[in-house]
Amino acid sequence: MFQPDFKECPICGEKLVKKYNTPEKTVITLNGKLICWERVLKCRNKNCRGNSMSFHSAEFKGLTLEGLTFGIDVLALEGALRFEDNKTIDEILAGLSEHGIHTNGATVSKHLDKYLALISGYHKEKIEEIRQGLAKQGGYVLQIDGTVSVKTKTLYIFRDNISGTVLYAALAGDEKDDVKPLVQYVCDTFGIPLGVISDMQDAIIGSVAEAFPGVPHQYCQYHFLKNVGNAILKEKHQQLGTMIRNKEVKKEIVKVQKEVEVKKKMTG
Repeated sequence: MFQPDFKECPICGEKLVKKYNTPEKTVITLNGKLICWERVLKCRNKNCRGNSMSFHSAEFKGLTLEGLTFGIDVLALEGALRFEDNKTIDEILAGLSEHGIHTNGATVSKHLDKYLALISGYHKEKIEEIRQGLAKQGGYVLQIDGTVSVKTKTLYIFRDNISGTVLYAALAGDEKDDVKPLVQYVCDTFGIPLGVISDMQDAIIGSVAEAFPGVPHQYCQYHFLKNVGNAILKEKHQQLGTMIRNKEVKKEIVKVQKEVEVKKKMTG
């Protein structure tokens, strides 16, 4: 279960409370299948604009794009293989199978269209419509996702955390001079946000501080803990993953799951 990293309303500072839970969602990532759901929060202060807003988990929103089952990391890999390495659809399918992902050419083509749309500024024709939507809901909370690498660059996705709208996306380096123009573009285009959520990347922290002085900046706790875990256990985790693949543990788990489902149907 995912829920927002911040617990206080970015508008009035009151405690956030449950608004609703989303249905379970299956997301296929490079690291396996994830079955998850989100607890959406609102401000408990009925006199605050935040009481009618929906505050989302940055991590949950960052897993994939609206309407897709596959994760952002899968789209990024497909995009890198196609447009950086000039791989064919069949070669991309082979590359995905190395990660245990089995799909078809039509799905990969759809993903490539989505990838191109993300990095080619597809949103530009809808900027005025997006601005009106943000104003109508009372402002926006900027969520910056910069955790997916595409070759030597990072895919940065800027979202409104409240509505889930993608505001901007671009491929850039990891230095402040690379990230600052992207943050400034969002500032110039959509105005000052109510708050910012991101990981603890130095380039993002510095860029946000300059573009949005005085705006609350919440660091994504999931990414912080993930980075700490990687620093301590990454090598052990990789060794365990290799052992699981070599022993074909995944096949046995799937087999057991199927047997359980059959028994449930027989007894149900």
